Amino acid sequence: MTNTTKNGARQTALNLDGGTFKKPAAPTPVSKFPSLEEKERLIRKPWTTEMLPRHHQLIEDALEIEQEEARAAGALGYMARTLAQATLPHKDPKLPPRTMYTRDTGRLTLSVVPTSPRHGIPYGSIPRVILAWICSEAVKTKARTLSLGHSQSDFLESLNLHNNGRDIARFREQALRLFKSVISVEYTDERDGDLSARLMISESSHVFWHPKASEQRGLWESSLELSEGFFREIMAAPVPIDMRVFHALSKSPLAMDIYTWLTYRMFVLRRSGRSSAFVPWAGLKSQFGAGYPDTDQGFRDFKKGFRLRLKEVLLFYPAAQGHIQEKPVGLALTPCELHISHTNGAKLSSLSKA
Repeated sequence: MTNTTKNGARQTALNLDGGTFKKPAAPTPVSKFPSLEEKERLIRKPWTTEMLPRHHQLIEDALEIEQEEARAAGALGYMARTLAQATLPHKDPKLPPRTMYTRDTGRLTLSVVPTSPRHGIPYGSIPRVILAWICSEAVKTKARTLSLGHSQSDFLESLNLHNNGRDIARFREQALRLFKSVISVEYTDERDGDLSARLMISESSHVFWHPKASEQRGLWESSLELSEGFFREIMAAPVPIDMRVFHALSKSPLAMDIYTWLTYRMFVLRRSGRSSAFVPWAGLKSQFGAGYPDTDQGFRDFKKGFRLRLKEVLLFYPAAQGHIQEKPVGLALTPCELHISHTNGAKLSSLSKA
């Protein structure tokens, strides 16, 4: 205990045992993020200490990302709410030329049709990164026409992707598949009746990248013009995401999809005031399981893969970990802290179910 004398001097009182009273230590702040050991327990295989090599890197990435919020790090991105619910294929569906690819979640249907026989259906991580960039740029610039730069190298830099020889051809092919596809989304809103809307992502694209020299600058700037409907859809209720997390998970398109979906579902659940939501496994497979056969074994394999990728996502969204309970026929979700609080003023969408 400390007293102050008349001349302002500070004195420390003695206790009855002759020692001094020590000022109580300040409580140790409790981190809202799991420790390294807790992250390892989450991701490793049951009953063992074994982890996949990829998971060591994911844990390192998660620990680094936690040091700075997305907005402060310049990593705040967005995804259209429709694209958080219906997804592109994870692997090449190998469909015949100009064949439609469709995913139907029951409430929402995504269709992709190539417009050229030279280019198939976009798939994998690259189109997802490009779509996140498109949505983010639309929100930031509030413009329908987006600049893709004077070269493929320029565009890769804006996407924060490496410009190396091995990936240049793959990136160019996936980008052209995306830009030369008609992607439409139809959805039904039960509260307003049996209504549907069709959204085409792009009205036109002008790509002047050199086919072999990724760094060679073209005479004209490449650009992408979003359709008015898709632009409105983005601006109405963009789903905020951390682009660092999106890139860290990019070795698994399924993990990227789960991250966007979980961020969106927790936002809708919390803002709607509902105490819980239930998502059946059958619905999750319809939404995310395009590469799994419609058999009992295919269903079991999908659940196994989904569980693994969900654990990877929870490394980056630990606040959701105690709010997802697996039931025999699905997942029960309860509201948790938002992954990113900033929503760009978006209101709750009527399209709130996946």
